[in-house]
Amino acid sequence: MLIFVTGGVRSGKTAFAEKLAAEWAGEVGCLHYVAAGRPSDEEMKHRIERHREARSHSALEWTTHEQPRDLQEIADRFTKEDVVVLDCVTTWLNNEMFSSRPKPDLTVHMMHGMKALERRCKVLIAVSNELFFDAFSYSGPVYEYMKILGRLHVETVSLADSAYLVESGIPVLKKGGLL
Repeated sequence: MLIFVTGGVRSGKTAFAEKLAAEWAGEVGCLHYVAAGRPSDEEMKHRIERHREARSHSALEWTTHEQPRDLQEIADRFTKEDVVVLDCVTTWLNNEMFSSRPKPDLTVHMMHGMKALERRCKVLIAVSNELFFDAFSYSGPVYEYMKILGRLHVETVSLADSAYLVESGIPVLKKGGLL
Protein backbone atom coordinates (compact mmCIF):
# COMPACT_ATOMS: atom_id res chain seq x y z
CA MET A 1 0.00 0.00 0.00
CA LEU A 2 1.22 3.50 -0.86
CA ILE A 3 0.05 6.70 0.82
CA PHE A 4 1.23 10.09 -0.47
CA VAL A 5 1.33 13.11 1.86
CA THR A 6 2.22 16.56 0.57
CA GLY A 7 1.95 20.11 1.86
CA GLY A 8 3.82 23.33 2.33
CA VAL A 9 6.96 23.73 4.38
CA ARG A 10 6.21 23.22 8.09
CA SER A 11 2.55 22.44 7.34
CA GLY A 12 2.43 19.42 9.65
CA LYS A 13 2.79 16.81 6.93
CA THR A 14 5.50 14.77 8.67
CA ALA A 15 3.59 14.71 11.96
CA PHE A 16 0.50 13.56 10.06
CA ALA A 17 2.51 10.88 8.20
CA GLU A 18 3.95 9.61 11.49
CA LYS A 19 0.45 9.50 13.01
CA LEU A 20 -0.84 7.52 10.02
CA ALA A 21 2.13 5.16 10.31
CA ALA A 22 1.45 4.51 13.99
CA GLU A 23 -2.21 3.78 13.22
CA TRP A 24 -1.27 1.34 10.45
CA ALA A 25 1.35 -0.36 12.62
CA GLY A 26 -1.10 -0.91 15.48
CA GLU A 27 0.41 -2.49 18.55
CA VAL A 28 2.58 -5.05 16.81
CA GLY A 29 3.80 -3.42 13.60
CA CYS A 30 7.33 -2.22 13.02
CA LEU A 31 7.78 1.47 12.28
CA HIS A 32 10.58 2.68 10.03
CA TYR A 33 11.62 6.18 9.06
CA VAL A 34 13.64 6.61 5.87
CA ALA A 35 15.36 9.96 6.20
CA ALA A 36 16.56 11.50 2.95
CA GLY A 37 17.90 14.63 4.64
CA ARG A 38 21.54 15.28 5.38
CA PRO A 39 22.69 17.63 8.15
CA SER A 40 24.17 20.06 5.62
CA ASP A 41 23.66 23.26 7.63
CA GLU A 42 22.41 24.42 11.05
CA GLU A 43 18.77 24.67 9.96
CA MET A 44 18.80 21.14 8.57
CA LYS A 45 20.55 19.82 11.71
CA HIS A 46 17.80 21.43 13.81
CA ARG A 47 15.03 19.97 11.63
CA ILE A 48 16.54 16.47 11.78
CA GLU A 49 16.84 16.70 15.55
CA ARG A 50 13.25 17.95 15.87
CA HIS A 51 11.97 14.99 13.85
CA ARG A 52 14.05 12.52 15.90
CA GLU A 53 12.71 14.04 19.10
CA ALA A 54 9.10 13.74 17.91
CA ARG A 55 9.57 10.05 17.09
CA SER A 56 11.23 9.40 20.44
CA HIS A 57 7.94 10.33 22.19
CA SER A 58 5.97 7.73 20.26
CA ALA A 59 4.52 4.79 22.19
CA LEU A 60 5.95 2.61 19.43
CA GLU A 61 9.61 2.20 18.54
CA TRP A 62 10.91 3.74 15.30
CA THR A 63 13.93 2.49 13.37
CA THR A 64 15.62 5.22 11.34
CA HIS A 65 17.40 4.58 8.05
CA GLU A 66 19.44 7.53 6.77
CA GLN A 67 19.51 7.11 3.00
CA PRO A 68 19.92 10.32 0.98
CA ARG A 69 20.05 8.56 -2.43
CA ASP A 70 19.37 5.26 -4.20
CA LEU A 71 16.52 4.12 -1.96
CA GLN A 72 16.21 0.79 -3.76
CA GLU A 73 19.46 -0.20 -2.02
CA ILE A 74 17.70 -0.45 1.34
CA ALA A 75 14.44 -2.11 0.22
CA ASP A 76 15.56 -5.54 1.41
CA ARG A 77 15.67 -4.24 5.00
CA PHE A 78 11.86 -4.27 5.15
CA THR A 79 9.19 -6.95 5.48
CA LYS A 80 5.43 -7.09 5.01
CA GLU A 81 4.96 -6.24 8.72
CA ASP A 82 6.75 -2.90 8.32
CA VAL A 83 5.22 0.53 7.99
CA VAL A 84 7.67 2.96 6.40
CA VAL A 85 7.65 6.76 6.31
CA LEU A 86 9.83 8.23 3.54
CA ASP A 87 10.69 11.83 4.41
CA CYS A 88 10.96 13.49 2.05
CA VAL A 89 10.72 13.19 -1.74
CA THR A 90 11.84 16.79 -2.32
CA THR A 91 15.05 16.32 -0.34
CA TRP A 92 15.65 12.96 -1.98
CA LEU A 93 15.26 14.57 -5.43
CA ASN A 94 17.70 17.31 -4.44
CA ASN A 95 20.26 14.70 -3.36
CA GLU A 96 19.83 12.69 -6.57
CA MET A 97 19.79 15.67 -8.93
CA PHE A 98 22.80 17.47 -7.49
CA SER A 99 24.98 14.46 -6.71
CA SER A 100 28.33 13.99 -8.37
CA ARG A 101 26.80 11.04 -10.27
CA PRO A 102 23.20 11.98 -11.22
CA LYS A 103 21.15 9.36 -13.02
CA PRO A 104 20.13 10.09 -16.65
CA ASP A 105 16.37 9.79 -15.95
CA LEU A 106 15.73 10.77 -12.35
CA THR A 107 11.99 10.21 -12.51
CA VAL A 108 12.44 6.58 -13.60
CA HIS A 109 15.26 6.02 -11.10
CA MET A 110 13.34 7.48 -8.17
CA MET A 111 10.07 5.74 -9.01
CA HIS A 112 12.06 2.49 -9.16
CA GLY A 113 13.30 3.19 -5.62
CA MET A 114 9.84 4.07 -4.33
CA LYS A 115 8.27 0.97 -5.92
CA ALA A 116 11.03 -1.22 -4.45
CA LEU A 117 10.20 0.08 -0.97
CA GLU A 118 6.45 -0.28 -1.47
CA ARG A 119 6.75 -3.91 -2.65
CA ARG A 120 8.68 -4.88 0.48
CA CYS A 121 6.64 -3.24 3.24
CA LYS A 122 3.06 -3.29 4.51
CA VAL A 123 2.56 0.45 4.00
CA LEU A 124 4.83 3.11 2.49
CA ILE A 125 3.95 6.70 3.37
CA ALA A 126 5.83 9.07 1.06
CA VAL A 127 6.07 12.69 2.25
CA SER A 128 6.80 15.56 -0.14
CA ASN A 129 6.63 19.34 -0.32
CA GLU A 130 4.08 21.20 -2.38
CA LEU A 131 6.07 23.79 -4.34
CA PHE A 132 3.62 24.65 -7.08
CA PHE A 133 1.38 27.31 -5.52
CA ASP A 134 3.47 30.42 -6.14
CA ALA A 135 3.22 32.66 -9.18
CA PHE A 136 6.94 33.02 -9.83
CA SER A 137 8.56 32.00 -13.08
CA TYR A 138 11.69 29.91 -12.68
CA SER A 139 14.41 28.94 -15.13
CA GLY A 140 17.51 26.78 -15.26
CA PRO A 141 18.11 24.16 -12.58
CA VAL A 142 15.19 25.34 -10.42
CA TYR A 143 12.75 24.91 -13.30
CA GLU A 144 14.19 21.48 -14.12
CA TYR A 145 13.93 20.46 -10.45
CA MET A 146 10.28 21.54 -10.31
CA LYS A 147 9.46 19.68 -13.55
CA ILE A 148 10.93 16.46 -12.20
CA LEU A 149 9.21 16.92 -8.84
CA GLY A 150 5.90 17.50 -10.60
CA ARG A 151 6.34 14.29 -12.59
CA LEU A 152 7.23 12.40 -9.41
CA HIS A 153 4.10 13.73 -7.70
CA VAL A 154 1.86 12.76 -10.63
CA GLU A 155 3.33 9.26 -10.90
CA THR A 156 3.28 8.70 -7.13
CA VAL A 157 -0.34 9.81 -6.77
CA SER A 158 -1.35 7.64 -9.73
CA LEU A 159 0.06 4.59 -7.89
CA ALA A 160 -1.07 5.66 -4.42
CA ASP A 161 -4.01 4.12 -2.63
CA SER A 162 -4.60 7.47 -0.95
CA ALA A 163 -3.17 10.98 -1.12
CA TYR A 164 -3.38 13.88 1.31
CA LEU A 165 -2.60 17.58 1.17
CA VAL A 166 -1.78 18.98 4.62
CA GLU A 167 -2.64 22.65 5.09
CA SER A 168 -2.02 24.39 8.43
CA GLY A 169 -1.86 21.04 10.18
CA ILE A 170 -5.14 19.82 8.67
CA PRO A 171 -4.94 16.82 6.33
CA VAL A 172 -7.24 17.06 3.31
CA LEU A 173 -7.94 13.75 1.58
CA LYS A 174 -7.41 14.14 -2.17
CA LYS A 175 -7.53 10.51 -3.30
CA GLY A 176 -8.72 7.22 -1.83
CA GLY A 177 -10.50 6.33 1.34
CA LEU A 178 -9.88 6.66 5.02
CA LEU A 179 -8.17 4.09 7.21
